[in-house]
Amino acid sequence: MPRPDRLSLASELLLQDGMNPQHQPQPQPEGALTTAQRDELRQTLEAKRAHLLHMLREHEDLEEARDEDEPNLRSPGDPADLAESAIEDHDRIAKAEHDLELLEEVDHALTRLDAGTYGLSEASGRPISYERLRAVPWARYDADEAEREEHSARNLR
Repeated sequence: MPRPDRLSLASELLLQDGMNPQHQPQPQPEGALTTAQRDELRQTLEAKRAHLLHMLREHEDLEEARDEDEPNLRSPGDPADLAESAIEDHDRIAKAEHDLELLEEVDHALTRLDAGTYGLSEASGRPISYERLRAVPWARYDADEAEREEHSARNLR
């Protein structure tokens, strides 16, 4: 009677246990995020999103309060006070615009998380390092690509 070789015996045992050796899960690419890392980064992104929404609401509330007080501010005042007020308005508007742009980046990262493409460079498809994503969770490119992109943008100015 022929003796079964060890490989065919192992395959038979795997099939009996419900495991098909032909359909083993593919290993993650080197540098890909683990489930725990994705969960941590999702929490970071969601916390950042909540913070940005809070800041934008505060800005909106402040603008509404200023609009209500504006009739009282119509009288001519000291030019230095007017200049200071204009600078404060400019700074507040610039901060709100920055927060809104960052909120869009965070929302884009959360969308990519849901789609399963988070952590992969939008330029090359290569994994973005976990360390980079911890520093900039909404990063779209790996560090080298981001540097090249920034350098190109500077040269266009």
